[in-house]
Amino acid sequence: MQQNCVANLACLPGLDFTSFFLPQNDLHSYDFNPLGMVGPYNYNESTTISSMSAGTADNQDRRNNDERKKRRLASNRESARRSRVRKQRRLDDLSSQVAELLDTNQRLLIELNHMIARHSRVVRENAKLREEAAALQKRLNEMEVEEAEAAPGTPEVA
Repeated sequence: MQQNCVANLACLPGLDFTSFFLPQNDLHSYDFNPLGMVGPYNYNESTTISSMSAGTADNQDRRNNDERKKRRLASNRESARRSRVRKQRRLDDLSSQVAELLDTNQRLLIELNHMIARHSRVVRENAKLREEAAALQKRLNEMEVEEAEAAPGTPEVA
């Protein structure tokens, strides 16, 4: 739509676009005119159209700037929305990871408690077996001594 406006301005008869780009340093040649416009003191119809076109171009520039600003604001809003969505997704991912790690930690603690209990049972059983082995070794030694005392003159048969 903006391009159509520019195209329409270019089609106006007597419109000189070069005046938009020329420096206007002569401050004394401008004065207030009866139409309420600022322009050259001795104005004619082409000068009035030129100054009106300059106002239209200024309005067009303002509209273009406003449009750019609106697009930029919309783009910034969309970027901020996407950033919030990414942040929320990351937070959700981290929350689910925390839940998984807590479950894993709980499972490992239970497994560790089972292993500690099993270790304790093995240690008790090992101590019991050592005591039993020591008792059997003592009994064997006693039997060997009794046997040696009972038959002092008989040779041992292997």
